[in-house]
Amino acid sequence: MYNNYKILEVTKENEQQYLPDIVELEETVLKKMEQEGKKGQLFITGEEGISEYIHSDSNHVMIAVTNSTINPTISATYITQGQIDFTYNDITKYFKCGEDYQKYVKSKYVGNEFEKAVREVYIEKICAYRYARNLILKEQGVEFLDNMGEDERNAVFLEMVEKEHANPQNQFHEKSEIRDGLNKYMSLYMKHIAKDSERYQDFYWVDFQFLKSNLNSAETMDEMSSKFKTFDSTICAYDKLLEYQKYKIYDKSHCKNISKYYVANTDNTIELDTYITHPNSRENGIARVLVLEGIKKSLARVMRNEKNKNIFLVSTLHEDNLSSKYVSEFFGLKDYLFVNRRNGRDRQVHILGIERDKVPEYIDKIEKRVAVLYGYNPRGIKISDKDKISIFNEQIAYEVGELEKLNAVKDVGKRKKYAGYISGKQSKINSLHKLVRKLENCKDNSVKSK
Repeated sequence: MYNNYKILEVTKENEQQYLPDIVELEETVLKKMEQEGKKGQLFITGEEGISEYIHSDSNHVMIAVTNSTINPTISATYITQGQIDFTYNDITKYFKCGEDYQKYVKSKYVGNEFEKAVREVYIEKICAYRYARNLILKEQGVEFLDNMGEDERNAVFLEMVEKEHANPQNQFHEKSEIRDGLNKYMSLYMKHIAKDSERYQDFYWVDFQFLKSNLNSAETMDEMSSKFKTFDSTICAYDKLLEYQKYKIYDKSHCKNISKYYVANTDNTIELDTYITHPNSRENGIARVLVLEGIKKSLARVMRNEKNKNIFLVSTLHEDNLSSKYVSEFFGLKDYLFVNRRNGRDRQVHILGIERDKVPEYIDKIEKRVAVLYGYNPRGIKISDKDKISIFNEQIAYEVGELEKLNAVKDVGKRKKYAGYISGKQSKINSLHKLVRKLENCKDNSVKSK
């Protein structure tokens, strides 16, 4: 037990006992946030989605429960991993687009190797597109599909895409059914049929114009033109889709060195997907405790793959959702981009990179912080008064910095929204100072007694 709560993981074995409570908790938290004017800051996962997490070997659903018969599940977190490349849930994609990333990819090759790689991967991508397009056309129930040639299939598929793109409520956004299906099936083709997932990530944005600009000889161009002659409409269709799928990244200034995240991918990245606490049971630090336990389980699994030399933690949050921001930053996810994730759903995407051999050190540091700041120490870690004071002072510096940011907000509406955070920060800073003084007095008295 942690204070009055028990921390546990929801599994296939205990799903029936706890899943209804988690669904109810999501709805309660969402309703409360909307009442407080925080609409759009939380999107619930729902029963089906949570159940999928529970049944997946690469995800962890952690909860805190009490002995109460009313609202026994008072907090929950979902730590997820193993998403499919370039789909909605692949947060790493935002850090791997643009000219700088293309230069990084090119730097991995010597001489003619780059030209050869571009040619090979582009051909694979066209095949992957045809594979995905055909599956989606079947799913959409397109009639007489078997009698259609390439040109007609491309025309029908593009018409479907353009309808979504023209719809103001859709605009072919990232979670559009067709767009998400296209990326999912293309990724599965590249991973399991072409067996070329790594280069697919490197060259995802390569279109035919880029291909031509990187062919160094007329003979090579003639060869490629001949190879693609029968696929003209397919090439045009795929290139148009790439244009429709461009990511909107508004601000990179909060990501100090984006290049260190270029190697992040869906195999080495863990997402802090959701962390919620019942509004009537705001136990201090409970969300951090659950996230810590979920991260530890995910890190242990990701570390089993020796290819993962670097491991990444990511999260997404609404820029006004300061509670989620503080949890993410507590775990070190302080670098972020401001992006458009879905039509009308702008988000900050936060990230942290950890070198493989530094993972134990990272876990040790977080466990000590949680133990000192929130009293959660199930392993009974011994922490000296000196280290406690250092942890308190580090937290004070963070809280002071956040308070200064809140006080600097000029917008009257936001100032009103942030009033509770401002008073809470000031109160927390005062409490932390008291704890430091108490520890320092104990040290002084100990020295005097000697």
